[in-house]
Amino acid sequence: MTTPTQTPDVEVGPFWVSNSPKALLVDQLVELSRPGRTTPAFAFALHVGGLNARRERDFVTAMRRADVVYADGGSVVWLARLAGGDSIERTPTTDIGWEVLSGFAARVGRLPRVALIGGPEGLANRARAVLESAGAADVVHVDHGFHDDWSAPLARLRAADPDITVVGLGAPREMVWCEDHRAELPPGLVMTCGGWFGHLVGDERRAPRVLRRSGLEWIARVAQAPTRLGPRYARGLGVTAALTVTTLQRRPRSASPRS
Repeated sequence: MTTPTQTPDVEVGPFWVSNSPKALLVDQLVELSRPGRTTPAFAFALHVGGLNARRERDFVTAMRRADVVYADGGSVVWLARLAGGDSIERTPTTDIGWEVLSGFAARVGRLPRVALIGGPEGLANRARAVLESAGAADVVHVDHGFHDDWSAPLARLRAADPDITVVGLGAPREMVWCEDHRAELPPGLVMTCGGWFGHLVGDERRAPRVLRRSGLEWIARVAQAPTRLGPRYARGLGVTAALTVTTLQRRPRSASPRS
């Protein structure tokens, strides 16, 4: 998964993660979303929820077949740097989602046509209102994430012909869903977003900037939803510790941790 404009990916557990800095990553995603593609390109975020699911075969397969996997979590950045990543930066979808939309508009000369898939009934439509009122996107399709049969919803999605399809079903489900429906998704960029829709509409709040910059945003997230997120992050601490040991064992003796 490398091109002449990006640095080699770095190994994090069973995954390969982009070693690109944030600006270069955004530029790559904008390029993948430009009109003219005949097949979808997949960009998946990796954070502690994904690390927790590292032994789920369908999820790992989906991640390995993605065009881009980027570090949405501080634990992923930590492990990538231990593995030799010298350019990687934390790139939360809640930040770069906006940058990909504005980058598309600057490069193509019009607003991106966007589809929003996921969440309970009504959430994607509320997120559409936020994006359109901000002048960030022309949202051409919305749908919730709880269909038993996706045949008709996917047909409507393809008919809408989006440049960017944003999938918010939660990890690892959203990546497996993308892989399961790879042949049915429209051309353009397909980007997973976790809980971005909830952040857009204000159901969830971003952490203070000092926590975001230090990679400790998870503290604020747990404080907002301790029952739902507390066990995830507690498990993630153990998983990160275990992966730290295996990463250090695998790293060549001549390598040193990146700061």
